[in-house]
Amino acid sequence: MLSRALPLLALVSVGAVAVAEAQPLPQGVIRKGDVITMQPVAESDSVQPAAAAESERRDAAVKVLSPADHDLFTRAFDAADRGDWPTALGLARQGHNATAKQIIQWRYLQDKNAKAPFADIDAFLSANSDWPRRNILFVRAEEQLDPATPPEKIIAWFGNRNPISAIGMIRLGEALVATGKTTAGQRLIRDGWVAGVFDPDVELAIVQKDGAYLTPDIDKKRLDNLVWSDSISAARREMARVDDASQKIANARIALRADPKRGQRTVAELPSDLASDPQLWFDEARAARKTQDFDRAAELLQRPQLRELFKTRPGPLWAETHIIAREMMKEAKNEVALHLVSETGLSSGSEFSDAEFLSGWIALRFMKDATSALPHFLRLADGVSRPISKARAYYWQGRTYEELNKPDKAYTAYQLAAANPETFYGQLALTRIEEDPKLHLPSPKAEAAPATAAFERDDLVKAMRVLGDLGAQNYLRAFAARYQELHPSHAKKLMQMLTDMGYRDVALRVAKAVGYEGPTYAAYAYPVIPVPEYRGNGIAPEPALVHAIIRQETEFDPQSVSAANARGIMQLTLASAKVNAKRAGLPYRPGALTTDVTYNMQLGMTEFSAYLANWNNSVILSAAAYNAGESNAKRWVQVFGDPRSAATDPVDWIESITYGETRNYVMRIVENLQVYRNRIAGKDTPLRILADLYTPSMPPQAKVLRPPVTEQPAPAEKKKKRTSSN
Repeated sequence: MLSRALPLLALVSVGAVAVAEAQPLPQGVIRKGDVITMQPVAESDSVQPAAAAESERRDAAVKVLSPADHDLFTRAFDAADRGDWPTALGLARQGHNATAKQIIQWRYLQDKNAKAPFADIDAFLSANSDWPRRNILFVRAEEQLDPATPPEKIIAWFGNRNPISAIGMIRLGEALVATGKTTAGQRLIRDGWVAGVFDPDVELAIVQKDGAYLTPDIDKKRLDNLVWSDSISAARREMARVDDASQKIANARIALRADPKRGQRTVAELPSDLASDPQLWFDEARAARKTQDFDRAAELLQRPQLRELFKTRPGPLWAETHIIAREMMKEAKNEVALHLVSETGLSSGSEFSDAEFLSGWIALRFMKDATSALPHFLRLADGVSRPISKARAYYWQGRTYEELNKPDKAYTAYQLAAANPETFYGQLALTRIEEDPKLHLPSPKAEAAPATAAFERDDLVKAMRVLGDLGAQNYLRAFAARYQELHPSHAKKLMQMLTDMGYRDVALRVAKAVGYEGPTYAAYAYPVIPVPEYRGNGIAPEPALVHAIIRQETEFDPQSVSAANARGIMQLTLASAKVNAKRAGLPYRPGALTTDVTYNMQLGMTEFSAYLANWNNSVILSAAAYNAGESNAKRWVQVFGDPRSAATDPVDWIESITYGETRNYVMRIVENLQVYRNRIAGKDTPLRILADLYTPSMPPQAKVLRPPVTEQPAPAEKKKKRTSSN
């Protein structure tokens, strides 16, 4: 559930990734504010859900540790969570389970602040090549490389592997220079200097040793990078190494980031030649957006020199462009919005897929220009791979072809979208090509399960069982993902083990990953649990809807706690739990929100039922309110129209939602609802997505398209038999 206080930029940026083609960051790097940077403290190399924390612990269903070991390693984990490594390692040494000891060691070696010796990290990497988060361990090893190590040893250690960290680039570069490979070595040193954010003492040592290779242009690039990453202390130190003009531009950019109004006054004092820096324009555009001057932001973001930054800074530039384009659409300035999002030059990644979709959607639905829209949807389909994104691209191709009066091409496009029946747009496509569509979930092919003995001997399986016993679900997720990566044909065995251990949420995560490229294991991807007796007012939400909400909120994690302190399987804040306990005639038990699934579900069902009552049973408005709050849902109705009325297309309304997370949330609730009707019934069920979208109105009776008629060649004319006359 969204925190009501999250800033607009964060909300749009999150949604851009969530709805569009997901592009995970490389291991060892993170998104910091608007930019991607090196991971400062590595505790995870995977994207964690908003409702999860590394230290979150749960009661295990399966025990593998002795009672004594369980107590020791639980205390060791608690000490590790505090960063108290002497205690954590000391407790681990007292234990008997070798795998549990390795896990504590693995956690210790990843912690940047622990400064584990290079030799220990290197030994672990050599002995445990299958363990997850290897790139983080390599980063830690690179950080601990002693500059006094003989250069031949450093070169040999890297072998054919490229450095991951900035300091790794510099250490390998220094070793190459020392062994006569000057050109390659200097290039690595410069690249590492530009990319890196170093402690002051490390920074000084680099300058003293390698300063001769760090030209003024390189220092300018580094200063730009540091400002982009909001590494302000390092940026101020770097200013001493650049010219006066670069210092003034950097100071103005920092001022804009710290205080938009004060920063704008600083920019006004710059000479005109300095005020035309494209990176400065970006920060001016962001400051203008923060002060609600959207027209000024739009004008800046349309400048060709600034748009060149899509080549080097696609993430932050797209985030601002996306926000301002949607603000322009609110004011019916659709031509400006279209110009902002089109012709970005992007060719891959979430920014590309968002830009192509918005360009096509604005052209088709707001500019009524299907001819211009079509190339964007064609490029979108070619540039994405995941089912949600593929179905979206093909569905909108179908809508566009219909506008162009090309029903055969529209049918083909809808058919391609419908090949992804678990997705929102795949389900919508089915309604365009079938008279009485039913949802059919294809069954996965039987897989060759690993032999039980071999499976249980696998080091990753042993680690997962220990982590499950200790309730360390987020570390368990990392090991499950790694095992699935190494043994994709063992997915079912892995998911069954995780489910038996009491971690259906981790099994669901594995099932999602499998489904991106392969079959849908519905039993794991869409688990079914008992729905308790409804205790609230009005009508209970149907069980399929309750499951749809839970799957999207927490993936069935009963102890989930979000950044906004929403708690438990249906994500109740303490305030909403108190209100809904009263509505349901139940005692207010805040501690039970993460320990009593039945209680949490009773309160969550009560809250969602109240939204359904308020919104005339509209699933999409109720879902938007559950995720982002009723005040936001009301505001979107005022701005974008009421999806319950015939005048507003509910699909367009969903795509118009300001918050990217909520756009994604509403689509996922609707698609999950269709699948769960199938799962709970235990058979193919009629697809009711149009009724869900248009409630309380009746969906329009659109003519269902027919398959293209393939012209058959005319039959050959039969030759008459000749008769002889005698």
